[in-house]
Amino acid sequence: MDAPQPRRDHQHSGDSQPQPITPIRSFQWVGYNAAVGLLYFITAKASLHIYLSAGPASPIWLPAGLTVAALLIVGRRLWPGVFLGAFLSDPMLTPTAAGVIAASSYAAGVTVQALLGATLARAYLDRQALSVIPGREWHFLFSAGPLACLMSPTIGASSRYLLGMLPAENVAQQWLLWWAGDSIGVVLIAPLVLLLWPNSQPGARPRYRFLLPLLMTTILLVAGSLTLSRLELAEAEANLSRQVKTLTDLSFRTLNEKILPLHAIESFFSASEQVTEAEFLRFSGHISNQPHVLRLDWAPRITANQRQVFETGMRKQHTEFAISTVDKDWQKISAPAEDDYYPVQFSALPEGAAFNPLGLDHGQFDDRRRAINTAISSREATARIVDLHPSLTGVLVLFIPVFEPAAGAPSNRKGSVMGFVIGIIDFRQLFLPLDLATRANQLHYQVTGFSNSGSKTLIAGALPTGTPPGWSHSIRVADQIWQLEIAVGKDAISHAVRWSFIGFSLLAGLLVSFAVLSSRAYQLLSYQHHQALHSSRELLNAIIESAGDQVVAVDTELKLTAFNSTYAEFVQQVFEITPEVGQLIDSVLPKAGVDMEYASDIRHNINKALSGASVKTSKKVTLVGQVKVFEVSYNPIFSTDGIIIGATRIARDVTSQRELETGLQQRLDELSRWQKATLGRESRTLELKREVNQLLLRMGKAPRYDDRGEIL
Repeated sequence: MDAPQPRRDHQHSGDSQPQPITPIRSFQWVGYNAAVGLLYFITAKASLHIYLSAGPASPIWLPAGLTVAALLIVGRRLWPGVFLGAFLSDPMLTPTAAGVIAASSYAAGVTVQALLGATLARAYLDRQALSVIPGREWHFLFSAGPLACLMSPTIGASSRYLLGMLPAENVAQQWLLWWAGDSIGVVLIAPLVLLLWPNSQPGARPRYRFLLPLLMTTILLVAGSLTLSRLELAEAEANLSRQVKTLTDLSFRTLNEKILPLHAIESFFSASEQVTEAEFLRFSGHISNQPHVLRLDWAPRITANQRQVFETGMRKQHTEFAISTVDKDWQKISAPAEDDYYPVQFSALPEGAAFNPLGLDHGQFDDRRRAINTAISSREATARIVDLHPSLTGVLVLFIPVFEPAAGAPSNRKGSVMGFVIGIIDFRQLFLPLDLATRANQLHYQVTGFSNSGSKTLIAGALPTGTPPGWSHSIRVADQIWQLEIAVGKDAISHAVRWSFIGFSLLAGLLVSFAVLSSRAYQLLSYQHHQALHSSRELLNAIIESAGDQVVAVDTELKLTAFNSTYAEFVQQVFEITPEVGQLIDSVLPKAGVDMEYASDIRHNINKALSGASVKTSKKVTLVGQVKVFEVSYNPIFSTDGIIIGATRIARDVTSQRELETGLQQRLDELSRWQKATLGRESRTLELKREVNQLLLRMGKAPRYDDRGEIL
């Protein structure tokens, strides 16, 4: 679609004729597309800011209406600008293949939606005046808004679901929010842009009384959404302050109580000269059966000199025992030579465990070795989030050192270490009650661990970006400080309130836009009728002015509604006044010396015309001794409904015509008398000529005259 060209028929919107492509014109289209892309980017960022401030009940997506209006005003060639602006403004755009695909699919959906909305709405738009055709307001709003806006949410939500960026349980809600925001944006912003766009027609210029309702509705919906969100968030924060003790007691304040039994195993080893596997399993059984405990290991410290003896002794119970590490496929291989080892001697494994760690040296892994060295140096347990096995990733591992009862000086701590009680804990299971409780209360939480070195690790949960915590609490877990932070989420608004407000926003947008478009359409229609009536009056005035007759029209109350200059001159001469519209036609008396024969019956004749009859009469007017004769006709004026709304009086000055007719009549009378006088004489002459012819014949001579009396 090229740029719109002037049309003569405002009742039908058709494509304009294509224009030749020139370098200048191509440059102009590039500029138009760049401008649309920039406007889309700016309005998208503004709408996203509203969304982040108000939560998921954001009432309006500004770019949706902007793109439809741009394509309606300028043409379909702006679709590249729409695509570019949508692509760059997509929050999912990242320098990855998935991010580019997600942004491209989003931009494609936006572009298809804008093209479809503009195509459907164009049939109901007077493109010359940029106004909806009267009676087609609902067609325009519904086709460009709720109907066309099915495209972008469907394409965008489905592509993000397929890319794994949108959970299946959130697809329906995201789709509905997306559709509602686009629909409200179209029904409010598209009419607003159409009204603001400059137009050359005086009657099509926008008026503030049309713009104000749309602007106020948009502002009120945004303000209402922000206010609603603030109220709901305030209520959620109040609930948070009331429930914070219950929430933190769930798996956080009691966290140390749940891992404290592991220290009992450390005491058991410290107090025993030798612990067998059966004793270990029996003593740790009640601990390993806890749902949050994945595994318990006993890993003694074995020096390089003790390795062979240790392995030989363990093979008596486990035939294939060896101090080992793993290859890239997690297959056990013999551990390389080290100064010391921390192999798993005993392990309380759950039934059906995918990997038996017996003999696996924890010291072969860098992260575990660092945790072991830290525990030895500090003489206290260390806690780390590590990957133990492909089936045990991101688990909490507690390394609890067991020292000999008579430990030496700090420089000899490593030599006094008997081994480590290693507890593998599923912290997700620990925080499951807290996770469920926060979700049920529309809250967000995160647990962060801080080590003595100052490093920070996210252990569980996550706060949304830009959401400050409303409450925090810290506890010490082994050598780390764990901090729990709870915040009220942007989705704290209840579903009932959220959807009620979105439905109200869409309905309010449709009603206000319908009222504005309808008023605007009928104002333009009235303007066009006024222009047509004005043109008709000018034509009528030109016609009656070109006639030399006196032409005057009156309404049913005999008041003047129109007259020509000939009538005005006559009234000035006879009545010495200038006639005015609204004046009674027989309200003044003629000046002295004027004898009007018809002054008494003018009202009578007009009343006859108002009753539907046509009256023709001839009257004389004597003015300063001069007599003028007029032929006057009275005729009714009918409306388009066939109702008499007035009458016309047309007076033609026939004085000269009457004088000519009188002269002609006198001449005819004279000719008639002369004819009568000469008619008998000619007859007698012819009779005498016939008698002469008869005498000549009797005399035997030839006749002298023919039958007409002419001489032969």
